[in-house]
Amino acid sequence: MRREWEKLDNAAKIYPSTQIKTDTHVFRYCCELYDDIDQDILQAALEDTLELYDIFQVTLKRGVFWYYLEDSDIIPIVREEHSHVCAKLSDNYEKSLLLEVTYFGKRINLEMFHVLTDGTGAMNFLRTLVIKYLSIKMEVDEATLDYDASQNQMLDDSYGKYYSGSKDWKREKAKAACQITGAKYSDNRLRAITGRMSTAKVLEKAHEYGSTLTVYLAACLTYAIGDVLNVREKKKPLILNLPVNLRKYFPSESIRNFFATLFIPYNLTGNGETLDNITAAIKDQLEKNVTEENLAKILDGLSAAENNPIAKIVPLRIKDFFLRRFYIRNLKNYTATCSNVGIFNIPEIYKDHIRSFDVMIGTSKLHMCICSYLDTLSITFTTPFRSSDVERQFFRLLTFAGIEVEIIANEPSNQEVS
Repeated sequence: MRREWEKLDNAAKIYPSTQIKTDTHVFRYCCELYDDIDQDILQAALEDTLELYDIFQVTLKRGVFWYYLEDSDIIPIVREEHSHVCAKLSDNYEKSLLLEVTYFGKRINLEMFHVLTDGTGAMNFLRTLVIKYLSIKMEVDEATLDYDASQNQMLDDSYGKYYSGSKDWKREKAKAACQITGAKYSDNRLRAITGRMSTAKVLEKAHEYGSTLTVYLAACLTYAIGDVLNVREKKKPLILNLPVNLRKYFPSESIRNFFATLFIPYNLTGNGETLDNITAAIKDQLEKNVTEENLAKILDGLSAAENNPIAKIVPLRIKDFFLRRFYIRNLKNYTATCSNVGIFNIPEIYKDHIRSFDVMIGTSKLHMCICSYLDTLSITFTTPFRSSDVERQFFRLLTFAGIEVEIIANEPSNQEVS
């Protein structure tokens, strides 16, 4: 039996207090098929998917000390895409679900508030939704996915499970990072630009630099940002925010948030602006920092404030105020974010019906999301800034390296800027 309410996990606690303009903490996962979407079939598939993931059928409630999730009987209604990318899902989360499924042409969109889950959880939900949709449409028995966690495993608060209470962690003093600036769209819209290319060719190029795909693409992003910064900003470190899926290091089947973020700095003026130097530096930092021992310390640091006895009894209104201030101040500590959510694995029977998957997220800065399906690598930039100079330079780096890139964009060119 489901519990009637559930507390938020450690990462989720900050999101309700810190939704600001374009930084909605809403991510969009898309699946593009080869045929137009049938709304009725998608509705049936969504309802079947929610029976498996009924822990997502919840609303967000305000408590005295913390927000919490409450069981709901609301059934989400599939409709044609009606809002801009990663817009806030609701003005009243106490009366609406924290997810929405829409469609446009051949594309299925899943949008989720980060309070519910992280990239891994959203990936599993969308994979299940797509498989159920295609099974109904193809009139075939539904294939088994590789994720079949029990409800207790799905609900597991892995932050709490692996919090050791150790004081053997140190909060390093944050450095002011260089910032991307420029005119923004006045109605708080995001511009999304997606590049699709061969996964094998990008991997081949990454191996030429002696790096992984993530390291190589993070280095290309660093190079592209450095190319458009003014001289004054280059005096500050360029710092990338790289989320790390903790399930790879601490066994967990949780569908909830379970990730940490690493800040990877690079000194453009001191270390040079060549792609070789940048790739080597990022590779070195990740090898040093992405270890079970270091991630355990980060996990303890993340959970320490939540487990502070004084913090537990501070009223929610006061928490909201300080969490919001902390979050806004923390935005100055990094330049952009690079997220690799991984590979979409789909059973063989459905592969001829699926063209690609894409991932994007709301942001007040510049966020690059990476995912892959078969030999299609999808890289999507979201940003509130009108200028696309960083994205243009990034994709030029890849094309100059001999990688063909297909570009898809939602450029809201007729919107006013501020």
